[in-house]
This record gives sequence, C-alpha cells and structure tokens, in this order.
Amino acid sequence: MVQEKIRFWQENHTVSWEDTTLDNHLSITALNRFLLQAAINHAEHLGFGFTDTSKQDLSWVLLRINLQINRLPAWKEKFNVVTWPSRVKAITAFREFEVSGEKGEILCVATSEWSVINLKTRRPQRMSSLGNMINHLSDKVSLDSPFFKLDPKLEFEELFSVKVRYSDMDMNGHANAGKYFDWLSDAVYEVSGTNDVAFVSFNYFHECLLGDTLIIEKSENIPGFIRGVKTGEKKMAFWAKVELRDKG
Repeated sequence: MVQEKIRFWQENHTVSWEDTTLDNHLSITALNRFLLQAAINHAEHLGFGFTDTSKQDLSWVLLRINLQINRLPAWKEKFNVVTWPSRVKAITAFREFEVSGEKGEILCVATSEWSVINLKTRRPQRMSSLGNMINHLSDKVSLDSPFFKLDPKLEFEELFSVKVRYSDMDMNGHANAGKYFDWLSDAVYEVSGTNDVAFVSFNYFHECLLGDTLIIEKSENIPGFIRGVKTGEKKMAFWAKVELRDKG
C-alpha cells in the first residue's frame, strides 16, 4: 500500500534552555534551526530529501530566507512549525513556513528559496532533476515579501572576524546554514545591544569551507545591513537586512 504524502508538514516543539538568549526567549538562530529541520524532514518524507538526492550526487542548499517575527516564544513555551513547498522556477524552488503558539497565535512566517547543487561540481541543477516534486506544491504563500537586493554603493565597516571550524560543518562539506545566523545575531547585538528582531532578509552567496576566515561588517550608510566577507577570496559569503522591533 502506497503511503499518502503529507503536503503541509507539522512539528511540535518546546523552547528548551539551550534555545534561549539573554532575554529568556527563543533565539533567531534556534528559530532558523527549527525551520530548516522541518524542511529537511518534510523533504525526506516526500522523497526528495538528502537520502534520495545523494544517490544522484545532489543536495539542497538554501539561497535566501525572509522571516517576519511577530513574537518569539519564551523558555518552556510550546510552539508549532508548519512548512510546505510552494512554487518552482527553472533552477530554484520555494518553501514556506508558519510558526504558531499553543492558542493559534501566529508567531512567525517565513518564505525561502532553495537550489539543488551537484556535490561534485558544486553547480546548480535544474529542478526537473527531482522528478515528481511538482506534484507536492501548494499555492499558499506565507510571506509575500520580496527578497532585498544589496546596493553595491553601500560602504561597510568591520565589526569582528570569525573562523569556520570543524563544529560549524555539515554533511555538504560547508558551514551549516544555521551558523550564519549565529554570526548575524552576534553582529546585530554588537551594533544595537538587542536581538529583538522583527524582520530578517538573509541571503547566502558563497559557501564557507573549513578554515575560511570571514570579516563580519555593518553598513556605514543604512542601519540594519550586515554582511560577511571571506578574507582569502574577497568574496561575500552572506548579507542580511535586519529590522528591529519598534519600542515605541
């Protein structure tokens, strides 16, 4: 008997001690980790996760993600993550997320764009290489917000440097996507003294490999723009636009 596939994948969680920050709430790094783990689990369930794609030397990589955060759950608070694939282009696919509290309150919504790369050549592949993925798409979009483009005229100044170490790596041979949010979180706190984030538009550009050193920088022109630049190749590894919650 063929198992019916679940189009809208749900996972329930409780905020643990290690998921929190100084303010007793879920960190944006932990939030991102829960979202990406749900995406991984759903892709596995649908038959186009790493277990299946690796047989063709293929793997998913996250290109960009937009998160709108209404409220982050506190320590011991229960929350629910729902995710689903929404639409496909020639070489990218989109996945949506919705996070809600115990009483149904929408805590966070997010939309993300992914590509599939060949693990040997590191080059993107066409979505048609995944066969029946199109059969599992939904028209529902959780966050209809454009991915921001970085103005090349912006000037940046250094905040701190980081080195990619063994504990940062994942099975794809590069720093895992969540590690970038650690760097972003540290940068936001260093600049503003808070991590009460209302919106993040995060863009991954070049993979970070074991031993790479990055300079984390902030924009001198416009508040909220953070980027990471690889020192050896002078390539931008990531950039993000962050909007903090209005205290007024």
